[in-house]
Amino acid sequence: MDAALHTTRRIDSPLHAVPAAADAARALTVSAEYRLSETGRKVALLNGGDGRADQQMTLTLPATRLHLVRVSKDGVARLKLRPQYRLNGEQRIVRIKARPIYDHPPTNDELLQDAARNHELERAFFAQQTTAQVTRREANSNWLEETAREFLNDPEKRAIVHPSPTSRRCQVITSRGTVHFDVKRDFGLARQVPLEAFRRYQNDLRIRNGQLAIQREHDQAVHSERQRLMREWVEAHGTIDQRERLAAGMFPDSEWINAVADLTFAPLAHLPIYDAIGPRFFQGFLRQHPGFEAAVVTRSEFRVTTRMLTTATPFQWELMRQARSAIPNANVLLRERELDWTRNLQAPRHRAVTLLVTTRVGPLKLRREFAVPESAPAFQMPLKEDECIKA
Repeated sequence: MDAALHTTRRIDSPLHAVPAAADAARALTVSAEYRLSETGRKVALLNGGDGRADQQMTLTLPATRLHLVRVSKDGVARLKLRPQYRLNGEQRIVRIKARPIYDHPPTNDELLQDAARNHELERAFFAQQTTAQVTRREANSNWLEETAREFLNDPEKRAIVHPSPTSRRCQVITSRGTVHFDVKRDFGLARQVPLEAFRRYQNDLRIRNGQLAIQREHDQAVHSERQRLMREWVEAHGTIDQRERLAAGMFPDSEWINAVADLTFAPLAHLPIYDAIGPRFFQGFLRQHPGFEAAVVTRSEFRVTTRMLTTATPFQWELMRQARSAIPNANVLLRERELDWTRNLQAPRHRAVTLLVTTRVGPLKLRREFAVPESAPAFQMPLKEDECIKA
């Protein structure tokens, strides 16, 4: 603490009060508390003192100097030495809570002069604080007024929806953070913001509800179309069991979608469906290699990496051409799937080239991935982690 606080020295300053004449009739015994620096402790020991850092001495002050005394709630009178008030490098008064530090045991006159200076600076400090508060309040009021003006003049601005704005209060996000507007607290343009924010919020709700109604109508139309196509397909291609379940309302959409996909991708039935992206398949693949006969692969240790291929061998290109010819308007992509074991990166990896075919049948978007019985080309695009989605 000695290094952190400036040493108190006697200097000529108009803030040092000159002691008034003593009033012998009335006097008060007060306590003066201060600290000694290491130099001051050495001087105190040389003068026969105790050499302690924390010092306390008793003074008798006349009644004319009671303004230099502070009395605690328990009735102890202390000289105004703590907190200290100093001028910093910017000529602003700062408050220091610690006791003053002296390089030598101070005299009574020194303590009184420092207390007088503290008293004068204390008054100036609180006046300075009041002025700063007024300045900040005015600056904040001006900024709040400007923020309100920008909000009211820009119809695209909106208040925060959680909590939702009301006609009394709202919150607006600015460059300085969230600003609260309140009709009962604010004045001027700021007082108009909550009502305008509430009006915009209600208008947005009406528009959003209208859009949701349109979306619901669209979804209902798509669902009706899907149901119609499902009934037509079951009547034309379904089995007796499927027709009975459809009549009873117990025919699942997934079964119909799979059946439509089988019919749609029937021209590519000569290609095996790629369904080797599970950990069980990869575990069986690993156990075929020496040293991994007892390998156990869990889903958390199983990773699938997908590379989109930008080149194709003649055989792969022919398969792509056949798929586009067999299923018009189909989107055909060639890619490589790599399966690896994250627990042991030195383990063998399974690589396979696949043909991803996607197409639309009415409102249905169908996709199927086929295994290509040939190795992948040498040139690939950068790696990209992909979810394990079955065809």
